[in-house]
Order: sequence, then C-alpha cells, then structure tokens
Amino acid sequence: MFSSLLTVTMNFNSLFLSGILVWITQLLLADFLAINTVRPDFIVILVLYWSLRYGRLIGIVFGFFIGLLVDLSGTASFFGLSPLTYTITGYLGGNLIGKYSTMSLLYFSLAWIGVIAFHFLVFSLVQYQHIFGVNTFLFWSKWFGTCLYTLCFAGILQFIYPLHKIN
Repeated sequence: MFSSLLTVTMNFNSLFLSGILVWITQLLLADFLAINTVRPDFIVILVLYWSLRYGRLIGIVFGFFIGLLVDLSGTASFFGLSPLTYTITGYLGGNLIGKYSTMSLLYFSLAWIGVIAFHFLVFSLVQYQHIFGVNTFLFWSKWFGTCLYTLCFAGILQFIYPLHKIN
C-alpha cells in the first residue's frame, strides 16, 4: 500500500516538475525562437509524451491543466483554446499507448505526427480564423509553418528520447 502511494506521488511530482519546466521554457524561449509569427510549441510535445507514457486519462487531465496555465499566463489570445487543444492531443496521443508493438515504426511515427498536425489544425482554425476567409494560402502556410517548426523540435527530441521507447 505504502509503496504504491509512494510511486503515485513520485509520478505526480515528475509530471508537475516537467510541466513547470517546459512551461517556463515555452515562456522564455518561444519568442526568441520565433520566425516571423511562427513559434514552436514545446508544451504539445510534452503532452504527447505524457499521454504515451501514462495513458489517455493523464494526458487529458494534465493537458487541460497545463493549457489552463498557458492561458492564465497571458501568452494565449483566445482563452480556453490551449486547454482544448492540449486535451485533444492528450486524448489522441493516449490512444497510441502500447501501439508501437502492433504497428510498424512508419505507421506509429505517422500517427503521432498526425496527432500534432491535428492539434495545430484546431489551434490555427481558431487563432487565424480571420485569415482563413481572406487569404486561404496564408492560413495554410501559417498552419504548416507552426506544425513543421514544432515537429522539427520533436524530431530532435526523437534522437534523445524516442517516443517508441516510452513505457
């Protein structure tokens, strides 16, 4: 009983600590790394890792709360958009838990790339809705830019801590 309680507490502490560190990194480095108006989103990578490691429920709950933290920190322009998109990412990423053993590496990689792309599609549809009606090409270029920029950081992270090795 005590060891399971200790394990749950240690997991919560590691989730909380990693969430706060990535949130601070997002606050400090995202504007510095911005290219024009395209910024990387480190938090979506963290939510994807959390949901693949701990499951759909943890991905949803912690995705919602870190999204709420992002919105309350003043970095988001639409209140509630970050909790929505991170919750969706936690849910979809949690569906991939344990799928690496039944899918090929290519399909598994395409699946988590699709989760991130869908995250940015929902985000872009709300964030850049005024551009969508006026200049569709600009809208799709902003979606592709933000998605690709974050995927580049996720790809770099794949060399350090691959998603398929998460258990």
